[in-house]
Amino acid sequence: MKNMPKKEEKEMEVTKHNSLIRFDQDIEYKDLAPIFPDLYRLFMKLADQYPEESKKEYTEMLIRQNLKDLQNNRKPTGHNREARYRMIFPIDRERVEFYLYPRIAEEESEIEDITAEISNFLEENELDHEIIWDDMEYLKEEKD
Repeated sequence: MKNMPKKEEKEMEVTKHNSLIRFDQDIEYKDLAPIFPDLYRLFMKLADQYPEESKKEYTEMLIRQNLKDLQNNRKPTGHNREARYRMIFPIDRERVEFYLYPRIAEEESEIEDITAEISNFLEENELDHEIIWDDMEYLKEEKD
């Protein structure tokens, strides 16, 4: 790609559709509890979907509900179902992990930037993890 014009180079870049953040095996759900409120608020801010004043109470209720699950070392029940981006903890997994994915047009998605910021936040809080791109099976099927 050394001599390729910038426009062609840009066109060859592979678009990422979703990310899976998978934590190291020694991390349990309860380990996310201390940082979850800040993690969730950061996600909402990065995804530009922080609630209006009238919906802040609902957001705080979601945080409390999911925090209770995490403190009891359970998978969180869910969040931001109607949002432009979603954070989902899949069921039936051996390791703690969550997906980030957009529910907007691919060309408008900032999933790579959002994932990078979330990853940095997790690193700052000493939660070791890896990022796996485009691992959501049902989204793969939709793209085909």
